Amino acid sequence: MRVAVVAEQPLTSSSTQFRALEHLPRLRARLGEVDAFALDDDVERGRGRLGQVRFFSRHAVRYVRRARELEHALRDYDAVLVQRGVYPMGPGFAVRGLERFEGRIVLDLDDAVFELAPVVAAKGRAGRWLYGPQQALRLLRRADAIVASTQALADLLPGGRRADAILPTLPDPEIFPRVEHRAELPLRVGWAGNPGNVPYLDPLAGVFERLEREGVARLEVVSSQPWRAGPSTFSRWRLEDVPAFFARFEVGLMPLPDTPYTRAKAGFKLLQYMAAAAAVLASPVGVNTELVERSGAGYLATEPEEWEQHLRRLAADPALRRDLGARGRAFIERYADLDAQADTLARLLSG
Repeated sequence: MRVAVVAEQPLTSSSTQFRALEHLPRLRARLGEVDAFALDDDVERGRGRLGQVRFFSRHAVRYVRRARELEHALRDYDAVLVQRGVYPMGPGFAVRGLERFEGRIVLDLDDAVFELAPVVAAKGRAGRWLYGPQQALRLLRRADAIVASTQALADLLPGGRRADAILPTLPDPEIFPRVEHRAELPLRVGWAGNPGNVPYLDPLAGVFERLEREGVARLEVVSSQPWRAGPSTFSRWRLEDVPAFFARFEVGLMPLPDTPYTRAKAGFKLLQYMAAAAAVLASPVGVNTELVERSGAGYLATEPEEWEQHLRRLAADPALRRDLGARGRAFIERYADLDAQADTLARLLSG
């Protein structure tokens, strides 16, 4: 059997790595020939009007090339696993080749990409069209089977569609070194994610201004762009450095606003923090609540005052952090079953 794995995001994306490429060896063992079609790099956005023109021009060329490549290449395959979509922006035309594909299509979703993300909903009409859900909606109509990362995401599927499987996004705990919980201050607090989610930190700007001024805690942001609303150090995201990034965080953060889109998130950041034996602090939104309560790896917080209270307590008690981190690491070692996930995907792809 010949299977193609198509990913919407570039190779640097966690979704591409941990919901598509991570499964390749196990799918090959179960199905035969499995090839990946992922974007090889991201497009950097330069400053000013000229930088903007170059950014969108390069995307337009890549978008057309991607659509043509897939329409021709997929003719030789029996089934396709599509992670999120075909290209991270642009109209639904890009999925035309998949709509015409005669084999089985399994659509894998780890976000509510069939809805406007909060950051996209705030854009003008052109922005909503460019970053909107057209590709996802067309793929949902065509897909023979759908995989969702959480039950909350499955419950949001439009058009009466139902998920055929719920498969959480799983990091491999074996590649993550464990963080050293020190008695010295400032407490090393971390957040990692894509630039569209950086504003989720904004309500905590005052908290980190006070904690940094007093020498209690310092925030490190790992992304493709820095957080500008509050004080933090910045490290540019590099896929090969992922385990090392998380092993620096004594406490990992996952703040979220409470919206239908964020309730469907997979909580993958929390699992990565746990894999590195960091304590976690998260908003009680979506699967976050279940992961924190089941693991016992940290705390849930809503108002900035709660976040600050928990951070001060964790800064003052390294033994508590070590205990919470150990609980999280033990939880992820039980929770991660990549072989079972590969069995499910192979069954859906083979029909």
